[in-house]
Amino acid sequence: MLILLFVILIDTIGFKNLKNPIKFFKEVSKVRFYEFVKNTENKKPLKEIIQLEKPKKLKDDRVFMFYLTLILLFTAFLGRYYFYIYDSYLLSDLWIADLNKIILFDTNNWFGSAVSVEGELAISNLYSKLLDVSPEVGLQSLSIIEDVLLSLIIFWSIRKLTHSPIFASLIAFFGFVFLYTFSPIELHYLLQNQPVKMGLTLGIPGMVFIMRPDIIKFKNTNFFISFVICFFAIGLIDLFTLLILFPPFLTIALLFGNPNFKHFKLLALGAYLLGTFLVLSTYYIMCYYYQNDFLIFIQSSLISVTSFTYMPNLVIPFEQLLTYYQYLSLLSIVVLPYLIWFKKENWKAALVFVLYFNILVTLSFVNVEWIDEDLLRLALAAFIPITLGISVGVLLRLLNPIFQKSKKYNYFIASIAACFILIGIIYSQKNIVKGIKPSDKTTRIVLDAYDEISHNYFPLSYAVVNDNITQTISLNKHFFINYEDFLLDYLERDVMYHANKKKPNFLLKNPKYVIPKSVLVFVYKENKGEVNYFSDQSELEPLLLENITTLKKRGREVNKIYENPTLDVYEIVNEPKSSRINDLIY
Repeated sequence: MLILLFVILIDTIGFKNLKNPIKFFKEVSKVRFYEFVKNTENKKPLKEIIQLEKPKKLKDDRVFMFYLTLILLFTAFLGRYYFYIYDSYLLSDLWIADLNKIILFDTNNWFGSAVSVEGELAISNLYSKLLDVSPEVGLQSLSIIEDVLLSLIIFWSIRKLTHSPIFASLIAFFGFVFLYTFSPIELHYLLQNQPVKMGLTLGIPGMVFIMRPDIIKFKNTNFFISFVICFFAIGLIDLFTLLILFPPFLTIALLFGNPNFKHFKLLALGAYLLGTFLVLSTYYIMCYYYQNDFLIFIQSSLISVTSFTYMPNLVIPFEQLLTYYQYLSLLSIVVLPYLIWFKKENWKAALVFVLYFNILVTLSFVNVEWIDEDLLRLALAAFIPITLGISVGVLLRLLNPIFQKSKKYNYFIASIAACFILIGIIYSQKNIVKGIKPSDKTTRIVLDAYDEISHNYFPLSYAVVNDNITQTISLNKHFFINYEDFLLDYLERDVMYHANKKKPNFLLKNPKYVIPKSVLVFVYKENKGEVNYFSDQSELEPLLLENITTLKKRGREVNKIYENPTLDVYEIVNEPKSSRINDLIY
């Protein structure tokens, strides 16, 4: 948070004004005070005072792009959130393991028995704190955030690589977000966080800036330092992106890039070597400290056992699909040299990306021990729409003479045409998507119940009775009691606690009889004919309800705080007004 506030301060004030901050704040205060007095004397309406003025030199397309970006942001979110009903990642072993790591970061426990690349999970931990959501909600929504960012980056990249600022960019955006049956993704694990995707949210802009350094207009020193930091950050997030995906791109960029920017490419290469050296040195020190083998760490980081791309949603086999995409890229490979060397147009960056895509496709067919095919397919899921967007941009360039007369209305025509294409994409895939079996909704209900509890109850003032698989969710938040202990021991503990709760010496000598101020019991209902994630636990429903009934007869206050056709949550109140946040405040 301190780093974030410092960055905001620098961005607002500027480095030059930091040399004399008192003078800067005095001048700003004077200007604001004079504006206030002027507005007051002129009796200017509040609506005009708070209205944002459009800068005089602002181009019209920037206003258009601002609103379009908001629409795309919302569209990308819906495009991913829709598949929440098909998600099989939630409460799986992989999800529990990732959540456990995220929660342990709070206790400064970064590695278990082996050093691993955990930058993405660390960002998830920070993200959950910034948005004030529970770690499990942060983890579950992390993939959506990654995909939304990556879709906007793909849209932006096509704007910078082609001469089609709207139509080709929208086609690439729609290709990434909505082409479910033509992309190497697994719909049931679409919401699983993938370090490759987060690595590419930094990697793809870096690739664009390497090819088009004129976009940011950095000085050599700033360019070099920025890329060292970028490569170091990528290495903390995903070594596969840093060590496997970047070297081929840098090689092609040096061979086919704009010779006017050659020194920037050499700077980027130097920054890559330095950044990679620094991040690998950091990992080497960690491996030495934890007594792990460094080479085994590198190999395990490049080959992921938690990522897989089983793709029953594809309309045609994946290998055949890649062949079609390569045929599509041939249009760019054939036409772009003509535009670059004969028409003297700025298409070299686009050519590099198309050639790079074909190298990634080639690597996917080569059996190399250090290259994970599943991770490579995840990377291709991002570069396929980029290639698609470039191909559309090249095609529009060939048809440019036809649309020259309607140039004034290009944005409007492109937007309308893209909307019709989006409708066609969704309509053509609806039957295939409907045929996909939804995942068990019980896991989503459980996550919703935990989220509601965490917002209403004070930490560590209550216990949750649930299946052992959910114990990780309880870490650092509340006490946990499994079903076996609740059924066998809780009634005895309840008797002893309430009989001796006014005898502190007894409880000090017998801490096993101390029970939390509130106990929340998850009761899974038995639905005939339906099998869910907790079907085995639904058999315990009568036993749990029998214990709850016994506690009611003893005079304990019992409330049903969460109700669903699949799940009920009961609160056993041992000390009134001692657990709920509202009761403690008011």
